[in-house]
Amino acid sequence: MEKDLDLKILAQLQKDGRASCRQIAAALGVATTTVSHRIASLEANGTIAGYKPSIDYRHLGYQITTITLIKAKGNKIPEITEQLRKDEHLHHVYEITGEFDILAIGKFKDQESMNREIKKLLANPSIERTNTSIVLAIVKEGAPLKLLP
Repeated sequence: MEKDLDLKILAQLQKDGRASCRQIAAALGVATTTVSHRIASLEANGTIAGYKPSIDYRHLGYQITTITLIKAKGNKIPEITEQLRKDEHLHHVYEITGEFDILAIGKFKDQESMNREIKKLLANPSIERTNTSIVLAIVKEGAPLKLLP
């Protein structure tokens, strides 16, 4: 029962992260204090990791999105991912399976800044090779995941 309610509360927050406990309670037909307690519990256990706006970076001049696959040399994955974590152009970095070891997604204002980033990666002695693609059209980005029981 609690898990189902938690998922419904989370779904409401995915729709509107600024919704009040009162608004969520009204939408779900439960008491405001129940919603408040459940949200506090979800925050305490780390399920709700924070609240942030959904930003369309194109409106801020970030017109280029790249997807870069990285092949690490030997056991250098942790070293590379730590460096990538600190890079202000990259907003997603994943360790992956397959031919490449790391996938990084970046946003850039222009071709020059993108080119600098690619050259910086290629100059890293821990990186064997990279494969960068430029996104031509954003079809779906930042959409909430449908939460299943």
